Amino acid sequence: MIPSIPHSPTAQAAADLAAEAAPAYLLNHSYRTYLFGRCVVAKPEVDEEAAFVAAMIHDLGLTDTYAGESEFARIGADLACRFLEARGWDLDRIHLVEEAILRHTNLVAEEVPVWRLVQAGAAVDVAGLGHEELEPDHLAGILKTYPRLDFASSMRSRFLEEARKHPEGAFAHLERVVTLSDHFGTNPIDGSHPS
Repeated sequence: MIPSIPHSPTAQAAADLAAEAAPAYLLNHSYRTYLFGRCVVAKPEVDEEAAFVAAMIHDLGLTDTYAGESEFARIGADLACRFLEARGWDLDRIHLVEEAILRHTNLVAEEVPVWRLVQAGAAVDVAGLGHEELEPDHLAGILKTYPRLDFASSMRSRFLEEARKHPEGAFAHLERVVTLSDHFGTNPIDGSHPS
């Protein structure tokens, strides 16, 4: 049984926001980010709704709808803040989501559970980092429900474009430090399930 997705009105609205803007490969990545992260960060005290909202919005700065002059994570964080302010969330929870989006590309593991969930889930989906922490049935179930489609090639192109546009940004840093573009096509989770 894969983890459940929050079904609050705000969670549904965040999913709808992502579905309107993100191509299928990126939308599925957002769902997988939450689900993989929930498998890795199994702490009961995680604010699941906040983590889900962060996961659904974290990459919307890469979409044609929202891309702009700022770095993608800042765009996503600002979008999340506006979205949650309009829904009446308190500032502490809004900040939790904002920081989860801004920190999801950090290489050092975050300690705040919501931040760590989004960071860990994205790391599994992009590069396979930490995939061994997932139960094989969970991994297979998540990939069956939210298939990867052309994620590796499409996301690699977006990643390199963002790194070029923002040479001091998070993606450019990841490319310099770990040559992340080389890992999109070699993610071990791609060989762990039938296509």
